[in-house]
Amino acid sequence: MADGPVSNLRTFGRHCIDGVCHCDWRITLHECEESKAMWIVNVVNIAVSALSILLATGLLLHRGIVKGHTIWNPKGPGAGILRPKPVDNMLLLFIIFNALRLLTSVVLITDIAHENWIARSFLYEIPWSIGLSGITLYLIGIAQTIAQSNSASGWLPSTGAIDAFGLIFIIAPLVVGESFTIAAGAMATKNLHLAETLIRINYSLWFIWTGGVGTSVMFAGIRLIRILRNHHKKFRQSKNYEAVKAGIYKIQLTAFSYVICLYSFATVLLLYGILRNYIMENTKGSIFLGVVWSLLAGATTLLVELAVLISPSKKENAALRTRSSSDNKTGTNNASNSSRADFNHASAYESGATDTFDNKAIMNALRAKDEEWLARREQLNNNALAENGLGNKIPKRRTSDNESQLELTSYEHHHH
Repeated sequence: MADGPVSNLRTFGRHCIDGVCHCDWRITLHECEESKAMWIVNVVNIAVSALSILLATGLLLHRGIVKGHTIWNPKGPGAGILRPKPVDNMLLLFIIFNALRLLTSVVLITDIAHENWIARSFLYEIPWSIGLSGITLYLIGIAQTIAQSNSASGWLPSTGAIDAFGLIFIIAPLVVGESFTIAAGAMATKNLHLAETLIRINYSLWFIWTGGVGTSVMFAGIRLIRILRNHHKKFRQSKNYEAVKAGIYKIQLTAFSYVICLYSFATVLLLYGILRNYIMENTKGSIFLGVVWSLLAGATTLLVELAVLISPSKKENAALRTRSSSDNKTGTNNASNSSRADFNHASAYESGATDTFDNKAIMNALRAKDEEWLARREQLNNNALAENGLGNKIPKRRTSDNESQLELTSYEHHHH
């Protein structure tokens, strides 16, 4: 490319028309109309990414060292291949995502590896696969919770279906997306038309990935929140009720943030895939799209991390301990011993569930409901039989009740 002003030029990273140059700010920021604005955007992105990395690292260390959390659940009855701890996996992948986004902005600002389109294209695209994987694992945690819950009604996803969905939406964007990206970078100086076509196809596929995960998060989040709300609508007088309600709002905030981010990102990707040339050559439109594309994801991760950080104040409650530690101290307490005890435990369990976003804690809340319901049903049956002079003979349960109790029993044996 000539050193002086260029009247008309079309390359992979720059379009010049009548001496006015516009750049593809994904891979270069220099010597174009958008340079100053996108330089500022990338400086802001560095700040947001750095803050998000620090906050997520602090949260992850606290959860791992102080609270003893892991990033993976142990294999148990009915568990699938993917058994992520939703929040802990999410935080880990958000750290990697923001670190790569920070590095991308540094490379663009300093203009390292100038016109190495393969390296720059790969570096720009790889963080998005990591970020989408973090949200997907969070979604898998929610889906597994719903699938294992006896409290849910209607269609429940099988663990096999959840594993298949998760593997597709974690692996496909990474493998397929990066393949198109590397191929486009390789063709940038050899066949410009082919390179631009590959970019269009890549972002059209990304529209499907992000839109699909966004829709799944929306429906799974609504389902889980409905289960938790129905579970605790009886506990309005409980001392934990406000904490429970605040915890549900935190789950709502997380799911809502993801849905808005993913749907917005999907729209941006679709527009860029279809109208890339027109967008590049329109300064205002290009900068607007660049701001949304560059800052929305980082701001979303920061918002979600703040939601994890901020907890409703409450006194420590022994019932908020994990089920395994509680069982070690209480021995062989059974739900049928006292329906009132289960009824009280349910509220405390959900407070822990919504406060930590932990799928194991949420399962404790849902299981507490099941135990309370079964205990009350057992008591009603015994009362009815006593009134009829039949003693303590228990009528045969329906198949669905037996299956429900079997699942609870299996879960308890696993945790003992």
